[in-house]
Amino acid sequence: MTKMTRGVGYCENMDCEDYAKGVFLLNHGDTFYCPRCRQLGRVEKERAFYTGSSDIFKEVRVEYHFDPINNIYREIAIVRDESLWGRNNIYTLQSPLIKTEKRALKVAEAILSDLNRYHGAADAGELPRTSEIILSFDDSREDFQRKIEKLGRELEQDFLQ
Repeated sequence: MTKMTRGVGYCENMDCEDYAKGVFLLNHGDTFYCPRCRQLGRVEKERAFYTGSSDIFKEVRVEYHFDPINNIYREIAIVRDESLWGRNNIYTLQSPLIKTEKRALKVAEAILSDLNRYHGAADAGELPRTSEIILSFDDSREDFQRKIEKLGRELEQDFLQ
């Protein structure tokens, strides 16, 4: 299975109507041509890395609100688990796709949960994926039982237990 990559392509031609406007890119290479003026632009890929040597993550930082003209992320959202003592890992995601603080904080929270829930997720070099199990008391007894069993299996694998 190949790793999915996401990013944004930006036109760098100041005379173009689409100058510094982003174009969503999925599984794209390093070369981007503006769809309007056809000139070479630049690609800003979503990327992640972490610091530390622990098996537990205490903090996730999401750098967002990318400024393509100055080539910087303008803001950082930080989610931290203060209940964890000692030195633990810090995970950083740089995403040109995230524009708002609300979204950045939601993404950071989900990543922190998944990193500690699925041991080794950061070592794979991919962004952790969130999966939800929704339990509804309106489901049939059989469906509800199947979902409870699935949740039980996942919790057995939980690294923080």
